[in-house]
Amino acid sequence: MTTKTTTTGRPKPAIQRPGGRSARVRRAVFDATLELLTADGYPALSIEAVATAAGVNKTTIYRNWPTKARLVQAAAQDRSASVIEIKPTGDLEQDLRRTLASVADYVASPIGRALVIATVSASDDPEVREAQAQFWKTRFEAARTLLMPAVSEAAADEIIEHLIAPVFLRSFVTGAPFDKAFIARVANSAHSIARVALDNH
Repeated sequence: MTTKTTTTGRPKPAIQRPGGRSARVRRAVFDATLELLTADGYPALSIEAVATAAGVNKTTIYRNWPTKARLVQAAAQDRSASVIEIKPTGDLEQDLRRTLASVADYVASPIGRALVIATVSASDDPEVREAQAQFWKTRFEAARTLLMPAVSEAAADEIIEHLIAPVFLRSFVTGAPFDKAFIARVANSAHSIARVALDNH
């Protein structure tokens, strides 16, 4: 945002730039990060390559995300928040079903798979483990809004784990497909656990 002076010496109103340059840079960097991660995998990803693809100076990236792991975490956090539906409506079973369906769609997408594979393949890297822990901490905090304060934090986390674990099992272990019946069964099971927790809270 800039302020210019008129010929009378009075400042002109500042011009608002929609989104701002920092928001555009952030979007370009995150999009480039996820695109390169999906195409080439985590080991081949570099901040220099992201900077080139995003059309920004690498020092801009290092200033905001000093490591590759932190950059991937931030990009993953941004994408997850935008595509995974967590909106409490008062109908808990339907809320769980919508959230689970969006998680399943995301994990099955090329970007979702690339992110999971990246964290697994680099799990011996302390920076990756730290970034992964922060990612899940933030995602669980968001998901708890479906359940808290009606249940305790521990109970909410257990219900969330019960909800999403079958998706990761099918996607990365058994290879079994997702369908509406699967989503309904898993959401119903998580809802049953939630009802017990609600009764005991």
